[in-house]
Amino acid sequence: MENAKPKFGISDHSPIDVATALHSYSRDMRAYYEMEHGRLVGKLDEATDDSETAQIKKQLEVVNQKMAYFHVINNAASTVDIVMHTASMIKEFKE
Repeated sequence: MENAKPKFGISDHSPIDVATALHSYSRDMRAYYEMEHGRLVGKLDEATDDSETAQIKKQLEVVNQKMAYFHVINNAASTVDIVMHTASMIKEFKE
């Protein structure tokens, strides 16, 4: 039985490129939701009735959850990106 080395399943991209792109994307998405959070907090200050306040608070819950998820993804992707850019890993993916 032969033990064949696996091939990366995304054509035209290296694993290093994918790790870097995921890291950048997750960082940018978290920043996006942080700005959205700020916008909603501003709307909350301007809300004129309880119904509007409740709706904005529901939107804030969703945004807070997405910020938390992208924070976790960003941390994980950052770690992967750092490891993938070590000399031994770069050598691994050039073989």
